Amino acid sequence: MQGRRRSASREREEGIALMLAVLLLIAVSALAISTMQSVASDGRVAGFQNQEAMAFYAAEAGIADARAVVRGMGERSQVPSYPADFPDAANPAELSAPSEFVTGDRPIYYADPGSSAGTPIVYVGEGAPCTEGCNMTLGGLKFNHTKWQVNVIGESPSGDQKRLEVVATRLLPVGY
Repeated sequence: MQGRRRSASREREEGIALMLAVLLLIAVSALAISTMQSVASDGRVAGFQNQEAMAFYAAEAGIADARAVVRGMGERSQVPSYPADFPDAANPAELSAPSEFVTGDRPIYYADPGSSAGTPIVYVGEGAPCTEGCNMTLGGLKFNHTKWQVNVIGESPSGDQKRLEVVATRLLPVGY
């Protein structure tokens, strides 16, 4: 009779061990699934941030291009034409080579058609005259900093947009 009691209690112990192993396996599996979902979510967020950064850098490239346009202007009244002097929404400037992107779509930039100034690149005024510690006279002409408002839009291949508005300066002759 004693032998029966020992084998019955061992069977019960073996059943508990199996049950604990199954519960532990379920808990570890739930933890693994939760971790995989968290990693996937982080990857999506990083992708969104990457697209936003790409749009911002495209807009910065547009600002650099617009500054070159401002440097090439000869007078305060001169206004660039679009898209001849600077790209517009219908004819954006594309960055990089299509082969560098999986879909072939590239980041673009163009003049902001809805800028507060009315035009994407516009003369907004004179800077303060340089009077101390600098020589702003060349060939008999005095020069002054002129301020130009520049408005561009950068767009990532996914369609994220960033608008930048900056004031660029340029030395132009003045008569004071």
